[in-house]
Amino acid sequence: MKRCYLIRHCLPDFPGGQRYCLGRTDFPLGAEGLAQAEEVAGILPPVSRVYSSPLRRAVQTAQAIGTPQLVEGLQELYAGDWDGLPFSEIKIRFPELYAARGINPALPLPNGESDQAGLHRFQRAIVQCARESPGDFALVSHGGILRLFLSTLRPGFPKPGYGQIIPLSWNGSTFQLQED
Repeated sequence: MKRCYLIRHCLPDFPGGQRYCLGRTDFPLGAEGLAQAEEVAGILPPVSRVYSSPLRRAVQTAQAIGTPQLVEGLQELYAGDWDGLPFSEIKIRFPELYAARGINPALPLPNGESDQAGLHRFQRAIVQCARESPGDFALVSHGGILRLFLSTLRPGFPKPGYGQIIPLSWNGSTFQLQED
């Protein structure tokens, strides 16, 4: 039995302090995010490998833990026409969809990656990491894709917070949430 520690990247450096729909937009961590990454590294149990999405905010978080192996399948969902826009602009350009997604976050984004496609991509990647890691491992990814994956283990699992660690067990074929 292996442990997998899923970690949402730490707080990005949002230009002008505005919140953005990041998807594949590649903002680095800010000063607060870098400090969070050090805190995560300080409380994480020892791991044999560190895997990361190739986006900077994830890589920088993972680098606080060790030398990460970058895995394309761990990237965030592509947010299509919303990707890289501040939410203040999204509210103006897409008012009906913005309001509807506040009620149902599974609604597809215009020209974005579907939840089903993103989840399939992520599941292949996490299983590959579990199979190749010689022992317990950390995996740094993104809030939206982690929420989708974790909801397959516990329906309605909320989007993890920045720097949140979610422990899983891997029995060689399936993942299970750990309660510690």
